[in-house]
Amino acid sequence: MLERRTQRIQPYLLLVPSLLILTVFLLFPLLWNVYLSVHNVSLSTILRDWKYVGPNNYLSLLTDPGFHSSLKVSILFVGGSVTLQFFLGLVLAVVLNQQIRGSNTLRALFIIPWTVSAVITGFSFKFIFNDSFGILNYGLEQMGLNPVSWLSDPSMVLWTIVIANMWHGTPFTMLFLTAGLFSISPVVYEAALIDGATKTKSFFHITLPMLKPFILINLILITMWSVNFFDLILVMTNGGPLFASTTASLYMYRQAFEFGLLSKGSVVGLFLIGVNLVLAYSYLKLFRKDGTEVEVARV
Repeated sequence: MLERRTQRIQPYLLLVPSLLILTVFLLFPLLWNVYLSVHNVSLSTILRDWKYVGPNNYLSLLTDPGFHSSLKVSILFVGGSVTLQFFLGLVLAVVLNQQIRGSNTLRALFIIPWTVSAVITGFSFKFIFNDSFGILNYGLEQMGLNPVSWLSDPSMVLWTIVIANMWHGTPFTMLFLTAGLFSISPVVYEAALIDGATKTKSFFHITLPMLKPFILINLILITMWSVNFFDLILVMTNGGPLFASTTASLYMYRQAFEFGLLSKGSVVGLFLIGVNLVLAYSYLKLFRKDGTEVEVARV
């Protein structure tokens, strides 16, 4: 009798460490931010009694012009980053999946940017795109062209950061989609070749449909990472010039840790969590509407 009870309880006991980790590092911070968001807390009042303000912090955020501006920047940054990372990563995955010499070596080299810290990437691209002594402007001057204000022009700076983020994040998409390509049996392509299908038709009618589960997961991940991304931007521009590169995630960081407005920072953080959930749900609905019900394990 005791052995049966032990066998029933054992799976739950094995889950205890994971549940503790999730509670300490995920659930507790989330609930703590919710608690902060309904109180008026700053670094100057953190040791005093916290005044309950209810939904006032949320209402004030909705009328904050700085927050509205950061949302517009985030939309452009996330849209540009996800689009470039996905399509470039897909092209690299497909090309390197061909039977070409040195594909494994090239794949290993292309993964390196993803292993580099975003902070180091930020400093590197800040040097490359520096308006005065950057390598890129030096090369343009050597070719007789005018230097470009990569980091000081408000209309240019955001796309400069998108390029840096593309370099940093594209290897993940390449690696993830390569794993999906490896899961497709060569027999499927051989059968299509016998039936007279070209490589182009095989790509659109075999490769892409069977990659859809991997594409879905990849898009969700890189979109969420782009929404929450701020360290590279902090290093390269600190949100400038004229807040032209201040995304919502960087806005949250500055409100909470630079200005000491902890409650306002928590409200922005909760808003970003909601944005991530909405985007993930939208991807799921889009792919289901497109007929994607295939499980990764079945591909």
